[in-house]
Amino acid sequence: MQLSPYTPGEVAREVPGREAQLQQIGGMLTLPALHGRFSGRIRVDVGPRGVGKTSLLRRVHEDASRLGLAPLYVTAGNGPLAAVIADEARALVSEWGVPSAASEWLDRLSVTLGVPGVAQFTAETSPEAPSPQATRAFRELIEKTSREALSQGLTGIAVLVDELQNADDEGLRTIAYAWQELQGSRTPAVFVAAGLSHTADVVTAAVTSAERFQFRTMRDLEDHEVREALSQPAADLGVRWETPALQEVVRRTQGYPYAVQLWGDAMWLAAGSPDREGIIGAENLDAAQASVDQDMSALHRARWSKASPREREVLSAMAHLGSIDVARADIADALGVTSGSLGTVRQSLLDKGIVQIAGHGRLSFTAPGFAEHVISLETR
Repeated sequence: MQLSPYTPGEVAREVPGREAQLQQIGGMLTLPALHGRFSGRIRVDVGPRGVGKTSLLRRVHEDASRLGLAPLYVTAGNGPLAAVIADEARALVSEWGVPSAASEWLDRLSVTLGVPGVAQFTAETSPEAPSPQATRAFRELIEKTSREALSQGLTGIAVLVDELQNADDEGLRTIAYAWQELQGSRTPAVFVAAGLSHTADVVTAAVTSAERFQFRTMRDLEDHEVREALSQPAADLGVRWETPALQEVVRRTQGYPYAVQLWGDAMWLAAGSPDREGIIGAENLDAAQASVDQDMSALHRARWSKASPREREVLSAMAHLGSIDVARADIADALGVTSGSLGTVRQSLLDKGIVQIAGHGRLSFTAPGFAEHVISLETR
């Protein structure tokens, strides 16, 4: 018996189907790592929950480390974003054993950025721009941490931020303005982030110079990518998928990466956790389907439970409209309200990751089977 190589609910060890993203981000990483240059745009990969954003960012973390960059990995929403990044820089510099006399700059900048545990600095801000002190402090943080990395024999730093949609407006403005001021410098730094599908809306609402951010959408996997994601981990352990079973599982996953991991794990267990030269076949489909149904049902219940009564009305209307994606105007008609009145509830559902933007004025569910789950609740 061998442990399952599939990782539902965990950060995936491999990220099949994301070669284009990894190649593009890899090019950004080489600017500081190989050429000592500043990477001028902040890359943000966006998509619904379950498509592998965190796995992608963790892979970028590994790639950055292999290139000699010092990764500053944080999750937005745990405090003011600029302060959270500064706190991670403090921890990194501390690990390097930089003498306190040489790191006084970090204490000074941490005060300005409001790092927890140090004296807080308060400044007047406006909706259009962050405080000049905060912008200057964050710019210096990137410059000085990068130089310190070079003194440690590293090639620079990589700022990596997950869940960017949860970032505070002031933090986004501070980072955007500081990154703009760093243009043309020789600071060996790069910034890569990930967030839910509406992250671009969050950023553009907070930052007037949002062109510094480069947004790229993470889609569901193509059939050939699903086949690779299922067959390759098994092949690495000497186990073979029978073609009919593989084709059927590809069809049932609908390209949703989380479902791919669920199906891979369920088929592996149904096949008896095979040893080398083992086979995963069609006879395992029924048992696997029962397991996947339970897991997907738990996911659907969790998302439904997060919705308010008003949000559930919108979700029910979407489910009954029956399309893959639904026009906001059609939802409003079904509920007998104006389209404009849905703005707040729409934003809340986006923030919770239950729906995603599917085009101008259109929404879709982020998880396959959710519409059927909603309708089934009404027939019980």
